[in-house]
Amino acid sequence: MTSDPTSDRTSDDDLLSLLTAGPESEPQSGRILDAALRCFETYGPRRTTMDDVARESGLGRATIYRRFPTKGDLVTGVLLREARRFFAELDEAVAALPTLEERLVEGFAVALRISREQRLVNRLLVVEPELILPHSTVKAGPLLAAARGYIAGRLRTAQRLGAAPAGVDPEVVAEILVRLTHSLVLTPEGHIPLDDEGARSFARRYLLPMVVRSAP
Repeated sequence: MTSDPTSDRTSDDDLLSLLTAGPESEPQSGRILDAALRCFETYGPRRTTMDDVARESGLGRATIYRRFPTKGDLVTGVLLREARRFFAELDEAVAALPTLEERLVEGFAVALRISREQRLVNRLLVVEPELILPHSTVKAGPLLAAARGYIAGRLRTAQRLGAAPAGVDPEVVAEILVRLTHSLVLTPEGHIPLDDEGARSFARRYLLPMVVRSAP
């Protein structure tokens, strides 16, 4: 059975590995997850049945249950794949940029944009807030820790390459970036501009000094 990515029994490292794993390689599983995502975006997970997913995917119920024994497993599978897509898209957006400064600026802007455009999460906030809000607020610790680990790992790599100050704590910087992005996504109304260029300008002025211009 698929583990709950927000379970207290799942370690931060295990969760980060799950979130950054490669894409689903089994075609029928991918087909099921595609169908489930469409159903969840339309009806919400609570109102979606396994029969709905079977009809949407064009596969039999037995095929669905062999790969996802419960609807909870299916919800977990969809959420994990969406998180993997987030990290993959973020990596792709900054991969060609030559400097840490450019990657941080573009990464911040792209992370905000991807989060704003995430249809499933935005839909759940409207139709089933009781499902998504606990894991975005009081139970968000494991997911925030995984995101922190993702960013901190890249900052440590930059330090080894001499592209980031050795005296900067990657975990602390990553924590600030993750919590700031998380807050801006949950409550976008405010003074900080969230469009791409506004986010880039904010990152250049306020975030870069914290990361790349700090003295060791």
